[in-house]
Amino acid sequence: MTEQENEQEWAIGNDWTAENRRQYERYIADFYLCVYEEESLLGDVIDISLGGLKLLSHDILPVGQIMSLRLDAALESGRKLELEFEARVVWSDQDENMECYNAGLEFLDLSAAAQEILQSIISELSN
Repeated sequence: MTEQENEQEWAIGNDWTAENRRQYERYIADFYLCVYEEESLLGDVIDISLGGLKLLSHDILPVGQIMSLRLDAALESGRKLELEFEARVVWSDQDENMECYNAGLEFLDLSAAAQEILQSIISELSN
């Protein structure tokens, strides 16, 4: 087994059932939504819901890892929003691009203020 295959084997998992995945309506991110871990860009949001987001990253994310992250949003309306949150990696897989990875992140214990910011982002995406 190659090092890359071995790396993928521990990272790729999917303990998130179809029921959990479809609990919230997803919205395609058609404007700037980037996720940072501390000051390092982790990736770009592909889609987002009240329950979590799908991320496109150059790094493989280990399933089960809990991360403290920040989402920066530059909305079509011109508003800029910042959302700090914790998330758990629920699945990770290689992107069809083969140089990137996709990961599903589940939001954990969002504060009322964070939920309000998230709802603002989703409201603008749904228009």
